Amino acid sequence: MQIEIKSYNQRVSELLAITAMTLLLIHIIDGSIERIYKHGFLPVSVDKRPFGISNLGITSIFLFFLAFAIETRKRNIAKVTTTLLIVGGALIGTSVLGVSIMDKWGLVPRLLVLCMTGYVIMGLGILKVCQKQQHKKSSSLSSHHFPH
Repeated sequence: MQIEIKSYNQRVSELLAITAMTLLLIHIIDGSIERIYKHGFLPVSVDKRPFGISNLGITSIFLFFLAFAIETRKRNIAKVTTTLLIVGGALIGTSVLGVSIMDKWGLVPRLLVLCMTGYVIMGLGILKVCQKQQHKKSSSLSSHHFPH
């Protein structure tokens, strides 16, 4: 059994990634319900698009990048953060792509940027997985002493 001691930065990045995923899921579920019933489950008083873009969607993107940035200085990124970056980025990219296919306008520049942003977030999570694997390989090689 391996006990993982998490640093303050790891806990903060996990919290940010969990919050980002929660906001993203609320945004996607509300948007899906709104497409079917013409109104989502969030109250009408909530201004979901004050600047023409979704508050929840943009906030989740910002929080995913922030979670990645906090962990960038550390080699030992939390598994939760990595997983949520990959899954969240894939959800953002795929849901935006799906919306653009279902809507009449297609993949307009704004949606294209959001789609690419989602896949960039996913790529950052994959990058962290690769870095962690590389770090494991290099540390295991340096810990073995070969006889001459």
